Amino acid sequence: MKKMTKVDSNKLLKKYKTLSVEKLEIENEILKFYETLIADNVVTIPSDKIDTIKSLRQRLKSVNQEMKKTDRKISKLFKDI
Repeated sequence: MKKMTKVDSNKLLKKYKTLSVEKLEIENEILKFYETLIADNVVTIPSDKIDTIKSLRQRLKSVNQEMKKTDRKISKLFKDI
């Protein structure tokens, strides 16, 4: 199997770091959103807020999947060394 170059490995690590930051930002957005609902003592959640939560969860799911793919590539890199 072809070994990755240092440039390739650095790209993967940078991508993973970027995804990690994005994941954290999305999780913080979700948390802030929930906190505003609790602070407002909302008993029923309006549909627009439900859509926002669903959208954030979908983004988070996509980022998690991409992180897993990148993590597998990084792990494979170290196994090939």
